[in-house]
Amino acid sequence: MTATDDIALIGERQAAARRLLADPIVTARTHPDDFAVIRSHSDWLIQRFRRVLGYELKVAADHARLVKTGLVSGTTRPLTRPSGAYFSPRTYSYLALSLAVLVEAPARLTAAGLAADVSAAAAEAGLDLDPRRRMGERRAFAAALRRLADWGALSEEQGRLPAYAADSSHEVHLAVHHDVVRRVVAHPPHATDDPAAFVADMDATDPAGEDAGEVALRRALAETAVVYRADLSERQRRRLAAHQWRAVAELGDLLGCDAEIRAEGVALIMPGDTGADAVAAFPSAGPVGQAALLLVERLVARLRPAAPQTRVEVPADVLEEELARVTAAQTAGGGERTALRHEPDPATLAARVLRLLCDTRLMHHPRPDAGDRSGWWLLAAAARYGGRPSAAPAPDGPPGASADDTGRHRRPAPQAAPGSAL
Repeated sequence: MTATDDIALIGERQAAARRLLADPIVTARTHPDDFAVIRSHSDWLIQRFRRVLGYELKVAADHARLVKTGLVSGTTRPLTRPSGAYFSPRTYSYLALSLAVLVEAPARLTAAGLAADVSAAAAEAGLDLDPRRRMGERRAFAAALRRLADWGALSEEQGRLPAYAADSSHEVHLAVHHDVVRRVVAHPPHATDDPAAFVADMDATDPAGEDAGEVALRRALAETAVVYRADLSERQRRRLAAHQWRAVAELGDLLGCDAEIRAEGVALIMPGDTGADAVAAFPSAGPVGQAALLLVERLVARLRPAAPQTRVEVPADVLEEELARVTAAQTAGGGERTALRHEPDPATLAARVLRLLCDTRLMHHPRPDAGDRSGWWLLAAAARYGGRPSAAPAPDGPPGASADDTGRHRRPAPQAAPGSAL
């Protein structure tokens, strides 16, 4: 094997690892090329995920499932509809009920037949849910089914689920892939009357043992856009100081990523090839990503502190003013429009921009979906996007995000703004 072949082999393995980290269910039906690479390197991936992150990878004939554990509260992102809206509790309920029904469903069925079975399961569980009752219920039910189809648990053989959501008379024939259905829930829930206790039992971010603590630290680095030292427990801060270079090297070997290690924390810089919706990529070429990049550039330019700080409060009037500018620029055609380009609803663009900046740990709010413009903070990592001339607050030109770099954080990084270390 030549050196070029060896580099290509390593690159394939690392790309497969990044894909699984971003999208833990990969099937031969939904992502045939990615699954073929994962299966060809399954032994390496199984061994490395277990050793580096303590995750179990299951590779079957037609699907792969990465079973994650140990991180819940800090890294879990809500499921979203195609519009970008978060799943409602009702939609999650339909997702859970559909999974319960599909485990023993026939291999072929219709959406209407599945709706009837889900309604019966809801009645048995004492839930007032029936997707046949009205359009709002049917849309929530169809959104759950579309998510299952994205995961490869279902496939549409005839008809389309969006059409069924709009009109109950539209017939949709579904194929059920039982092996994937059984893999969707990685950790079957145990009986509990307290959801918070169930989540707490699954969360293991600060174990006492040194080996387990290092694995938890590597998980946090891999799954979190930026790990701030101030957010860690005292024990984990000491571990990060002692083992950060080793952790970054291990993750670099697995994922092919770079890292920035600064006084405030550590950020992995991922290549932009995962193509997974589950990743909060920044910067990105989409309209939400471009608007978010422009917003953070303008906020850094306006609010850069005179002395180094780990975060800066964003006045509500400043945030409202800058959001109005960037959303107006985006919806007025700040980016190139094409037939394949999706333009977000102007009414929700600001909320999606703030959510993206919160997910990528560039801004913080205790309740980011509350719609409140007060209580927002600009975090230290935002400074790396504030060194470009376009960050000046006066002009309203296009954001200029790179179209071919959609990694979690940009590589290479722009010069940081004065007064910030990350």
